Amino acid sequence: MRNKNMNKFLYLLFLQLAVAWVNVRGAGPVSPPKYTVKGVVVSVDGGPLAGATISVEGTNINTGTNAKGEFAIDFQKDRVYSLRVSFVGYVTRRITVPSSGHPPFIIRLIPAETNLNEVVVTGTRSERPLKDVPVITRVISREEIDNVNPADITTLLEYTLPGVQFYYNTMSQVPEITYQGMDSKAVLFLLDGERISGEGGASNIDYSRFNIDDIERIEVVRGAASTLYDSRAIGGVINIITKKSVRPVNVRLHARYAGHNGEQYTASTGTNLKRFSSLTSFTFRKRDTYLVSDDKGKVTETLNPDGTVTKTEAKPTAAYIYGYRIMDLSQKLSYNFTDRLSAYVRASYYANTRATYLNARFHQRYEDLVLSGRLKWQFVDNQSLELSYIRDIYIKNNVYDRVDLKEKVYRNINNTVRMYYTGTFGKHTISGGVDFLREDLKHHFMKDTANVHMNQFSLCLQEDWHIADNIDVVLGLRGDKGLHYKFHLTPKISALYRPWKRITLRAGYSQGYRIPNLKELYQEYNMGGTGIMMYGNKDLKPEEGSQLSASVEYDHKGLNLAVSVYHNRYKNKITYEYIEPGKSWNMRYANSFNVKTTGVELTANYMLPCGLRFSGAYAYINDFDKKDGYNMSWIRPHSARFSTLYKHRFGKTTETVALNSQWVSRITRYSYDSKTKAYTRSVYDARTLCSVNLRSELPRGITLGLMIDNIFNYKDKAADSAVQLPQNGITYVATLGINISDMFKL
Repeated sequence: MRNKNMNKFLYLLFLQLAVAWVNVRGAGPVSPPKYTVKGVVVSVDGGPLAGATISVEGTNINTGTNAKGEFAIDFQKDRVYSLRVSFVGYVTRRITVPSSGHPPFIIRLIPAETNLNEVVVTGTRSERPLKDVPVITRVISREEIDNVNPADITTLLEYTLPGVQFYYNTMSQVPEITYQGMDSKAVLFLLDGERISGEGGASNIDYSRFNIDDIERIEVVRGAASTLYDSRAIGGVINIITKKSVRPVNVRLHARYAGHNGEQYTASTGTNLKRFSSLTSFTFRKRDTYLVSDDKGKVTETLNPDGTVTKTEAKPTAAYIYGYRIMDLSQKLSYNFTDRLSAYVRASYYANTRATYLNARFHQRYEDLVLSGRLKWQFVDNQSLELSYIRDIYIKNNVYDRVDLKEKVYRNINNTVRMYYTGTFGKHTISGGVDFLREDLKHHFMKDTANVHMNQFSLCLQEDWHIADNIDVVLGLRGDKGLHYKFHLTPKISALYRPWKRITLRAGYSQGYRIPNLKELYQEYNMGGTGIMMYGNKDLKPEEGSQLSASVEYDHKGLNLAVSVYHNRYKNKITYEYIEPGKSWNMRYANSFNVKTTGVELTANYMLPCGLRFSGAYAYINDFDKKDGYNMSWIRPHSARFSTLYKHRFGKTTETVALNSQWVSRITRYSYDSKTKAYTRSVYDARTLCSVNLRSELPRGITLGLMIDNIFNYKDKAADSAVQLPQNGITYVATLGINISDMFKL
């Protein structure tokens, strides 16, 4: 009964948002605009900047420039306003203007030497320049995404984030992640600040849900950013922020062709006129199945208890990397009822038809439907209230190839209602809120594919205290109550100190907390029909973690250097254990051991006035996973990335050449056999991948690209897929982009 009542409440809330939308659109604005501010945004050489964003501080008004760099903003009141003008790759400007009595503005933006002036929202849930955020944050901009030109999110993160490691689960046939030594249960992925439903495999989300063409930027927050988002974020937050409609009219077409390694076609149309904005996008992407096979079997060494060593060469193995056909469709609508009250509605649909597995009688189809609504009320200049609701439904079906039969084997539904308040009082910014999550899970891992559910209630409070111009402290506290577990508090503190203009010091301590998920509690599964049973455990304790971090950053005239260190501790780690060791292979979830990791990350970025840029990063991770002195960890201890980019304007065209590379170290891992008391040694080779991307921005909104990916034709071993996503050699990629708005000067 409670479930039905909850669903009714959520549907009514969403319906009210939709009805309010229709009524206001039908009735028109509350009152006609009284004053209009006009202007044009240009670069230092006078060229128009199409798509620059103009935000009015203290209101919900955002607009963008057209193909000529022009903008117009309607106001209800005649008073002084503050405009924030931004464009990717340029220094943000703030301009104070009266709404009437002023001729059109000419706003010139100068190129940015670094990305530290970019505005971020994830760490504090309020817009702040990256350089002033106390929480250690990394931004992957849209420009960087275009320069890497990845096929998917996993490739993008591997080329841009040292310390991230994706590998291929040969059972579920999907990627899995570790970041900073923490697995997927400790790394929180968000889409526009919202949690994501569904499981690709082994508690990892379905990474194919992220459409590269729809991403505006990615904000990566290091450490447990649990206060404002989710207490599960022990190992960090990766917030994927999607595109919004900024320009008055924006119509785009984009194609990416890489042969059997993938095709992607996107069409989007958007508008931002007066108080109404809309963005509609459609993407189709596909990739063929390919086979990674080994000529020789993997050689392992067994260290026997008597001191002898036995070498074994396994039979050559092969791994199929299964293809897909994906359709993405999304619709975003927003409307400003007044300068201070706005509504936002989003609907998206994702369908992934996967290739039929070897010797299987069916293929799998993953589907996801998201419906969300948000009201934002800026009731005074420095205070706002936000109410949101999101319903995320993720489904997996087995679709049989020779008969008309579809079997639902997985369904995960998350309903979230959230209310947040943000207010600035002098040097203090207070954020706080409540959220309620109802999660329903139907899974073939449950007995008789049963339905189970859980409710979770959370409170959060955070203060951002700007003590002085060079000192900033963020204090946060979050409380969670779920299932039969007691109410639990997780604190967080981050600090920024800038002793000199060029030097920034950051430090933080944060905690995380994860209630066992429904599968870990209630699972009862016969693994692949082998007779080996996998059980959940209702007596599990929540996982608890903490991170201590510090960093030093130097920034001056295009040169940015940073060193950061962190130490994670994680107790009550939930994993499988044998129920009767030595007697049966049956397993269940248990709180088996504690985890700790320590890491160091070095980054360097340098931009020359001629348009040449260098960027590099190195990460070291110590997983402390040893038994009798032997390394048991799957984590590669060293990783690095390096990129060089040259961008220059020649007449009416802009040419870009980008070299991107990633490297991971060799790893020697041991496995232990409790019956024979022997250790088996396996070695996984180091790996280097490089790509060259050529991009030409032509007049009339046409962009051409040619990329050679994996230029050294590196081929992975199928036997090594447990530590990486298998590569199958060199790939040639062609891209074409057409901006209809620029073509016709809209």
